Amino acid sequence: MFSFGGGEMSDVSKRQNLADLLESPFGRKMGADICGELIELSEIICISADDVVFEEGDQPEGIYMVLSGQIKLIRSGPGYREHIVHLAELNSMFGEASLFLEAHPVTAAALQDSELMFFPREPFLECMGHHPLLQSYIMSIMALWMSQLIEKIDQLTLCDGAQRLATYLVGLHEKSPYSEFMTGAQVELPTRKRDLATMLNMNQPSLSRILRQFQDQDLIKVQGRLMVLKDLEALRAMTRLPRLQGGVRREDAES
Repeated sequence: MFSFGGGEMSDVSKRQNLADLLESPFGRKMGADICGELIELSEIICISADDVVFEEGDQPEGIYMVLSGQIKLIRSGPGYREHIVHLAELNSMFGEASLFLEAHPVTAAALQDSELMFFPREPFLECMGHHPLLQSYIMSIMALWMSQLIEKIDQLTLCDGAQRLATYLVGLHEKSPYSEFMTGAQVELPTRKRDLATMLNMNQPSLSRILRQFQDQDLIKVQGRLMVLKDLEALRAMTRLPRLQGGVRREDAES
């Protein structure tokens, strides 16, 4: 677990951090005044890959924004099995729900060397009290989290492994600003395949088998982390079927 120790920021650092914050989706919604207030109470934290930001059950200290690197939010089960709930990447905020909870519901750990902007809990809540726009944003993010978690529950309980992978790949494509104009696409996996397997609630051999099946059916082409979605419409169709058809066998969630 890392320890806080950023110290007071210089004026130059504050200006740069304000510029970084304003370039994020959060900053564009909040504007210069609110972001300026938040910069005054923020700290910059540098952590190494595999460092733990906070653990499930810890008392919340504040919320975070990713300036560089990647953070995984995980739940742990018996036998040290972990499930990745979410990947926080560039400009992503995490820990918002913990503003209102007594303990963190997940563990946050760095997948890569990362730089985070940290906002202490009580000053952030005080800032929220002065700015309805910030309150509205945090509530909307929490509502989005609820929607995403419900969708994830549906995927894990109603879909097989191949459907979950197809849904994930289509989702990566649809994040692209060019998604409406492309019938095929290249997507890059944001994390290692073993971490992707835990996100999709399967083991790594099962993920590898499904990837091979998708390639055999000419649905995708795998080039390391880069994947060419050769038949995007067929992948989209898979996400809508209760059971896959066309030769891809059912893959139940495996331990």
